[in-house]
Amino acid sequence: MRKFRYIAIVLIAIVATACFKDEKQGTLMRIAVYTQNTEEDTVIKATDLECYAFWVKKGSKWEVSTWEDALAHRITNTDRPAEQLSEPDEMGDFDPEAEYQVALELWSEHTFAVIVDKANKVYAYRLYETPMNLPEVLTQLHIYAWRKSGSANGWTYINPFPDEAREPVNSDTTTENETVE
Repeated sequence: MRKFRYIAIVLIAIVATACFKDEKQGTLMRIAVYTQNTEEDTVIKATDLECYAFWVKKGSKWEVSTWEDALAHRITNTDRPAEQLSEPDEMGDFDPEAEYQVALELWSEHTFAVIVDKANKVYAYRLYETPMNLPEVLTQLHIYAWRKSGSANGWTYINPFPDEAREPVNSDTTTENETVE
């Protein structure tokens, strides 16, 4: 009988220890950002990015209202437009040579992340629920600068200048009438 009681106590201790495992809120979000300046261009890695994040409350809805707001690091609560945040909780890192050019350390349960493509005058944002015990998240963002707006993979991208003429980025693109020497 003593043997069974000892085994039961050991099993309870193991189960109790497993239940109180350390959980860590936060992750390093690495984002590979690709862009296409005109419909004829091929998709290439973005070259001039800025990124930042705000810690926000669960259930709140936020947006970047204008190009000027994107550059000024300002977001607006869509339910209460008078409520704005303009001091990001996290400024991300940008490394144009890295496979995932943008890195954001996210420590809040709910994050509003913004990426500004200054070269193409386009920005993207998303609300993100930061996972528990996941040290790194790899994701992609495709921005089509020739479109007015779009969404994919949880991101919404906005082109505040949809009627602005854009030059192709790829120099190897030729038309039927051009010859390559």
